[in-house]
Amino acid sequence: MKKYNKLAMFGGTFSPFHNGHIAALKAYVETVSPDVVYIIPTAIPPHKCRSDSATDEQRLKMIQMSVENLKIGCEIVVSDLEIARGGKSYTIDTVEQLKKIANSVVIYCGTDMVLTLDKWYNFKRLLSIISVAYMQRENDLRFDSAVKDTVERLHIMYGTEFIALPPVSDEISSSMIRKMIQEKEDITGLVDENVAKFIYDQELYMKGELSEQ
Repeated sequence: MKKYNKLAMFGGTFSPFHNGHIAALKAYVETVSPDVVYIIPTAIPPHKCRSDSATDEQRLKMIQMSVENLKIGCEIVVSDLEIARGGKSYTIDTVEQLKKIANSVVIYCGTDMVLTLDKWYNFKRLLSIISVAYMQRENDLRFDSAVKDTVERLHIMYGTEFIALPPVSDEISSSMIRKMIQEKEDITGLVDENVAKFIYDQELYMKGELSEQ
């Protein structure tokens, strides 16, 4: 089994995977310099319900199409680890599996997620075995002081390394793209062109609940 020194985990619902995810992924990898990045779509997020109409296989396919020609300076693995495990996707379970193939694991978080880290399932164990790379949304300073306080507190309590990432534009979201598709608006430039074709060929997101990010 191949063993990595540093593995970067990039998780999310990714329905669909879009150019904002690509920009965040590039900033993440450039800052953290991992040997490999594992892009892992969640099965069932523990904090919200999925109702986006895309199957797990379709989400995986869209990610694969988005990154198949992407050059970011490290190996990219699109993993069905959480989907194959099934049930709710708890980060600690995923990290425990990834630790079997890596000396260190870094996870990616938005700043809003950083503020809730000590509410996550089995968070004490999690924070003792990972590093956290976090990105604040561009032009959004709402959480600035709270994040700094949280990062300092969790580092002192659990020894967790926190890595601040340079912000990228937050103008794109999966929910926005799904809404645009439902309203028959053009999504050119927001997703990979092959992903756009796949979405229309598969008639994804044409109707249904659009609340999931």
